[in-house]
Amino acid sequence: MQEKRKQLIDFLSKQNQGFVSAATLADMLNVTDRTIRNYIKDINENFSDIVIISSPQGYAIVTDDSLGNQEEVDLTNKEPEEAILEFEIIQYLMNRDDYTTYEELAETFFYSPQTIRSRMQRLTMNIHSLGIDVSINTRVFKGIKLNGTEIQKRTLLESFFTSIPVKKENFKDFVFDHFRSWVNAETIENVFKRMDELNIEYQLNIEFTVYKKLAVQLLIMIHQMNQKRFVVIENNELHNLKSFKEFEVAQAFRTQLKDYVSFTEDEVVFLVNYLMSLQLDLEKEDVTNHNSDIVKRIEDILRKVEQVYHVPTYSKNRFRHNILNHIYRIINPASHNLLIYNPFVKETKAEYFFSFSVASNLALQIEKEFHVEIQDSEIAYLAYHIQVIIQSKDKKKRKTILLYTRGYERTELLASKITTYFDELDIVGIEKYSTGYEFADFYLYIGVDLTEAAQNNANVVSIQSSFKSADIKRIRFFLEAQNMVIERADIYWINETSPEKAIRHLLEISELDTFYDPIMKRETMSYTSIGNLVAIPHPYFERKEYKERVVIGVNDHVIQWGTEKVQLVIIYIPSSDVERNEYVFTEFFQKTKSIERVRSLVHTTNEEEFLAIWNQI
Repeated sequence: MQEKRKQLIDFLSKQNQGFVSAATLADMLNVTDRTIRNYIKDINENFSDIVIISSPQGYAIVTDDSLGNQEEVDLTNKEPEEAILEFEIIQYLMNRDDYTTYEELAETFFYSPQTIRSRMQRLTMNIHSLGIDVSINTRVFKGIKLNGTEIQKRTLLESFFTSIPVKKENFKDFVFDHFRSWVNAETIENVFKRMDELNIEYQLNIEFTVYKKLAVQLLIMIHQMNQKRFVVIENNELHNLKSFKEFEVAQAFRTQLKDYVSFTEDEVVFLVNYLMSLQLDLEKEDVTNHNSDIVKRIEDILRKVEQVYHVPTYSKNRFRHNILNHIYRIINPASHNLLIYNPFVKETKAEYFFSFSVASNLALQIEKEFHVEIQDSEIAYLAYHIQVIIQSKDKKKRKTILLYTRGYERTELLASKITTYFDELDIVGIEKYSTGYEFADFYLYIGVDLTEAAQNNANVVSIQSSFKSADIKRIRFFLEAQNMVIERADIYWINETSPEKAIRHLLEISELDTFYDPIMKRETMSYTSIGNLVAIPHPYFERKEYKERVVIGVNDHVIQWGTEKVQLVIIYIPSSDVERNEYVFTEFFQKTKSIERVRSLVHTTNEEEFLAIWNQI
């Protein structure tokens, strides 16, 4: 980048996101106002880590260090012009079987080769973030080419087109404008007509976003098939798909569109799988037609998940039936890496984080067993099922033993009083205390008139036999203190540049190095960033028991964590108590669901200040 542009960036960076007028910038660089505007346009197009925004007050810079503090700047939403160009480039490359050069693209779309090169770099990153198995192959002296299967290319084009913001009343005209070079007007009109008819006939109740996706995918299919670019399905899936309601809908489309395209069997398979990925509200298929081998393999997975998490995914018939049926339905779409439509992934991951974590483990087992790829959109659906199961469970009571030194009968009467005040306690025993009494870690002990030595035990709360209000408060305070998460946390201020480095650093200084691999295993399945500058890394839950630990890192600046920006890292080493883990994740969500609250936390400079703000939230 030229020296003047560097000076412009340096100057704006020192203004703490304050706006500076074009005139002031022009005077500072000794150039004209128009040159300043050109500099800023060039910076925004060619430097992905920096964005300069404008307002009536002038210009301000947004860098990686400040993205998390700019709620009004949402960089995940591309400008319409940029989004349309990306779609058109993909559409153009899908029509080419050979390599094309940057100069050819520049001439086609009326941009400079440098701008096209920059846009292709961004496009490559955007494709990668979607998890679609398509790549842009670049060869020196040859140019660029779109690599991937026909299914993945179609998925990519549809995803980019439907992400372009357009109002419902303008959508059909928008489609005509951008697909008339692929499909004639009569065909487009009839696709919409047939969709509307089948929507009513099958009571699909399609929402607008799904309507857009299906209409566009049908047009893409028609064009590609007419150009002899067919999908190829290696295995004979059609027989297995006939029991699904989506097969009936796909056959109806095949019949209705026969005047415009001839569907091969593989294309029908693709359409059925695509319809399944949309999660249409169709009648469920007859479970008696399920493949018994696939059912058994899913049941084995659900049994393993229940053994680890003690969530009845297998033992309760109702839950097993619902989640098994859902998994059975998504195996085929997932085997083709079709994106499962789910508009509420981010909210699910944040609000039901524990269920999402269980679902991630479940998804990993599905991937291993069926050799498919499960992405966040599908993990969120699995999380819904897990959350329903968890919410239906009766909360376990804390197993409690009363200890006394004398007066068994009086202590027995006291037990009934205690359970009246504390419904969460289950008094399972009344035992006499003596020197050398062995305490078990998994019980809460309430000592009645005990000696000082017994009172010093970590899981003993001592009261008087008179059981006055002070004793009630003492038990309540003890129970609340047991639930405190952050009070026992290790809190550090760090300066790292990636999730891997932040996690490793925090684990090393907390002497928890052995958890690095299982935590990173969890990250590779689904990033643990939940929005609002927060990530909650944790290891995959395994059958061995962990001792609960919380390690907090306040990073000096925001870092990219999957699709989110993160500055507050909360590493959680789970306990062996599933309900405790659910409680902890819920508290993390409640404390960090406001960006303003998180900002106040990341601006702290010491542990005392951090804890004070956390406890005030």
